[in-house]
Amino acid sequence: MNSMQILIVDYGSQYTLVIGRTLRELGVRSIILPPRSVDKWLENNNPKAVILSGSNFSVHNEGAPEIPESLDTTGAKYLILGICYGMQLLAHKKGGVVERPLANREYGPAEVSLDITHPLFNNVSGKTQVWASHGDTVSKLPDGFTSIATSGGISAMTDKENRVMGIQFHPEVVDTKEGKKILQNFLNMGGCVKDWNPTDLIKEIQEEVLNDINKKTKDEKKQNVVLGVSGGVDSTTLASILAPILRERLICVAIDTGGLRAGELEELKINAKSAGVKNLIVVEAGDEFIKNVGTTIDGEDKRAKFRDVYKRIFEEQIAKYEAGFIVQGTLATDIIESGKAGQSAMIKTHHNVGLAWEVEDLHPFRNLFKYEVRELARVMNLPKEVYERNPFPGPGLFLRVVGTPVSKEKIELVRQADKTVSDIVKKYNVAKDISQLIVALLGVNSVGVKGDERVYGHSLVVRAVQTVDFMTAKGYYFSEEMVNEITNALTKHKDIVRVFFDVTPKPPATTEFE
Repeated sequence: MNSMQILIVDYGSQYTLVIGRTLRELGVRSIILPPRSVDKWLENNNPKAVILSGSNFSVHNEGAPEIPESLDTTGAKYLILGICYGMQLLAHKKGGVVERPLANREYGPAEVSLDITHPLFNNVSGKTQVWASHGDTVSKLPDGFTSIATSGGISAMTDKENRVMGIQFHPEVVDTKEGKKILQNFLNMGGCVKDWNPTDLIKEIQEEVLNDINKKTKDEKKQNVVLGVSGGVDSTTLASILAPILRERLICVAIDTGGLRAGELEELKINAKSAGVKNLIVVEAGDEFIKNVGTTIDGEDKRAKFRDVYKRIFEEQIAKYEAGFIVQGTLATDIIESGKAGQSAMIKTHHNVGLAWEVEDLHPFRNLFKYEVRELARVMNLPKEVYERNPFPGPGLFLRVVGTPVSKEKIELVRQADKTVSDIVKKYNVAKDISQLIVALLGVNSVGVKGDERVYGHSLVVRAVQTVDFMTAKGYYFSEEMVNEITNALTKHKDIVRVFFDVTPKPPATTEFE
């Protein structure tokens, strides 16, 4: 493949990998590097354009990430675009002033007024809705720069040659209504051409995995590869991509953790078969997971205890099949939320990210988002049931018993409640409108009346969200008819007294409760 046209300098924003995803949507490849790796990369590469990402830092923080020394910020070698922190950093280093005025802080939706004569905003509305997330603001522009957008304060800037630019909002997220147009304009200004498609990516993944195996082991017995499969779109798609090239060397391991949904194990087996999996190993470990996870009600502790058992089981299978590699369907979203992308802030630990294995740990989907994997699944001719399947967390129903210790009884209650709600969603034909559906047991008992008698029982919460990339999401509002049917169906259980519906967007909430 040709070298990357776009370099994205990752300053640790939760949205950095979303920039790469959006550029791929526009058909252009990019490489994402932390500042410390940029100088070395630029020795042998000449991108057409560079994007400086957002960050959880302020330019005034001690230890705030800097512009790499070899990066040419004059615009002479390549086009430059700073986004949020990237804009502030450019302004700060070029002699502008960055402050934290209370009136100009923006978190969430905002309206900006654009100078539509500037090529960055070609064919974009003069006033448009954007997504902003910043406390700092450029209050004084560097010499030679002018403002090309405002929203209370300066929202975008450019130098005289239109080679170095900055925007305060995030064009990469779907909540910025015309963000793709802005990024397409940036690509056009940089002379970028389309060089990415799903078929190429599948070949690239296959070549990468084969190269890793060939480079890192000379022992034929250690060329077996263990892949954890859950039946979901990520692991099933990865299995379908690797099965043709690894054949008998691919050992797929599924764990019945005791936290699966109703009928999920059978669905997993069907999906694995559709992916061409030859070796599927199912490990029964429900009692061990429940015993370990059930000792705490803290979400992060539960994830850690789940990881302990998960890792031990896979280490046993790796040893049993003399594997030299473990490969996992980890997505960019998982890496971001685990704080492993650049220096992004940790939101929550993911069960398959950051584990220390004695064998090589491969994550071929590490730069991809859920919608991209769905597209790969379509290209691989997997069934609709795979590529349209809603995500389900690795720890499963253990994360949906919230604020109260996990037990077999509570897991079974949530399992049946999940099936009840899922069946109603299918009945009303709205599953296609929901990106993820969560039914959770809250550790809040309350008084109710059933059969003219006082009861003191559990509360359930139903949460459905709509999203493209799972970095941001909005709550899905069920119709009144569906709310009534779901509530009536769930409260028929003798121990369920109340049902809540959660429509909190992400952020501030995350998709799951834990």
